[in-house]
Amino acid sequence: MKEMSKEISSKSNHHIKLAKSLLNRKSREKEQLFVVEGVRLVEEAIMAEIKIRFALYSDKLAASQRGQQLLKTFDQKGVDVFWVEEKLFRELSDTENPQGIFAVGEFMQRDLSCLILKENSMLLLIDGVQDPGNLGTMIRTACAAGAAGVLLTKGTVDLFNPKVIRASMGTIFQIPVISTESNERFLSYFQKNKIQVLVADAKGEKLYYQTETQGPVVWVLGNEANGPRDFFLDHADEIVRIPLLGKAESLNVAVAAGILLFDHMRRRQEKPILVN
Repeated sequence: MKEMSKEISSKSNHHIKLAKSLLNRKSREKEQLFVVEGVRLVEEAIMAEIKIRFALYSDKLAASQRGQQLLKTFDQKGVDVFWVEEKLFRELSDTENPQGIFAVGEFMQRDLSCLILKENSMLLLIDGVQDPGNLGTMIRTACAAGAAGVLLTKGTVDLFNPKVIRASMGTIFQIPVISTESNERFLSYFQKNKIQVLVADAKGEKLYYQTETQGPVVWVLGNEANGPRDFFLDHADEIVRIPLLGKAESLNVAVAAGILLFDHMRRRQEKPILVN
């Protein structure tokens, strides 16, 4: 497949330098570009019609039938593809066992107008979570639970961090994920659309399964160490907690998200929605 692409052998090549710089958040924000590494994740990005600027690959990718098909897809879509020798590719890679494919894509531009709400829709708002593995897992969980979207507040780890993308298993391309620097904008959206705000906090007096919900809801989970910020606590319709029966003082925030979202989905399926 090398004949379909150009070759890069120098670290000083513009494409190599740009791709490597995108492992840094400031560079991603400046260029409005991010990197996707690994066969499955690149396939997911293509299926989601992410605009791919260019791709770098090594012989390891071309050695597999799936990899050859991916290269053909790039060719069909007119994506610039560059072959990189294995040693140089490993220096570029952000993973321990690179699969030989590294794509550079343009930021997805998403806002609240992208959300499609139904009578029983569920949203997840993530407030200040710092660990990329937690954020990626929470996005993946929200997608699996059928959430209509994920909302990220200012101070939350960068959505396009490569570790977030890997932990999400590509679901950031499948579910609307919307960031904003204005918590007031989120609140205004909730009020306009009559979305019940349920905030999970260790100090909540009510247990999460004691909540009575009707219509769309948003579950709010906060920073790993400090929990949700006062803004969301002050504007919550309910502040709830997950009971801890053992000696553990807290739950991992991504685990908590899984409990809340999937139990909410279960209760919605078992209990008919009341209509006034």
